[in-house]
Amino acid sequence: MPPKSQHDVVVYRGNYPGWPWAARTASGSLICVFRDDSVHGFSPTGKVLLTQSRDLGETWTQAQVVVDEEGIDDRNAAVAELPDKTWLVCYNSYTCDLVSQCWVTLSRDQGVSWARPRAVADLDARTRGTAIALANGDVLLPIYKAPGSGSVAARSSDGGKTWTLSDVPDTDGFLGDEWVVQQIGDGRVIGLFRNNLVRDGFFWKSESRDDGRTWDVPVRTNVQSARNPSPPHLDFHGATPVLTYADRRMVSVSMVITGDPDFVRWDVGHRLPCYQYRPDGEPIDDSSYPVSVAVGVNRRFVVDYEIRAEGKWITGYFVNVPQGWR
Repeated sequence: MPPKSQHDVVVYRGNYPGWPWAARTASGSLICVFRDDSVHGFSPTGKVLLTQSRDLGETWTQAQVVVDEEGIDDRNAAVAELPDKTWLVCYNSYTCDLVSQCWVTLSRDQGVSWARPRAVADLDARTRGTAIALANGDVLLPIYKAPGSGSVAARSSDGGKTWTLSDVPDTDGFLGDEWVVQQIGDGRVIGLFRNNLVRDGFFWKSESRDDGRTWDVPVRTNVQSARNPSPPHLDFHGATPVLTYADRRMVSVSMVITGDPDFVRWDVGHRLPCYQYRPDGEPIDDSSYPVSVAVGVNRRFVVDYEIRAEGKWITGYFVNVPQGWR
């Protein structure tokens, strides 16, 4: 059976909404953040918005502003709920001079109000993946320098007030930028990277065994985003590691799992096609930053963005996953 070619839900209709991130809270709600404005590139009115779903993705609230700094393009947002139920949104500012800086803002009332943003570092850097709460109580945030300049792990031991930076080592063929992290054991954290500017589209992997303080030299995985590089999303469905990605940028999205304890070799021969944007397989204008969350024992919800003649949306797709994903 071919994958679906029609989204199930419109999360948000906008002018040029892009680069969404979704998370599931302890209460069972879904929260989604994204940037909206009128163009893909710099805009002085770009802002970060948040919407919520209390029925596992079927319907969404009217989007509310998280941050909108005058004259600044606020973009590349991601959201997480910390163990104390605080919501943390990371994002980067972007100026007319094309300089970026990473920020975090917190909400202790489920998005009703947001604290004044705090800078992560005085560094020309950007965000993509969400922060994660480590078992030792620290918060770990993956950021990256201007494209092609390297990936950096930011770690906070005081709830996001101050941050310590650790570089991911460079190596031949690696130009890591947009990346994601997941803790998989005591002190052990996996990072998966988009390898921007290298057009083969393979994702790379690095690992920390000390809660993000130091990182292994990255290695190339066997998972490829074709046409153009797009970022990976790493999550778990029960105990099963799930990589959600655009297997063909602006054409289609898939999921793949792994039994490799090193997270390098993935079962690409049995990837799960999730959807393609058009029935004929032709690309749309702009898309392919998929993020998925579990919404049932055998069901996941994928958020993405779609820019096409018919509309400009943050969209949602329900995907049924195999029984063995537990």
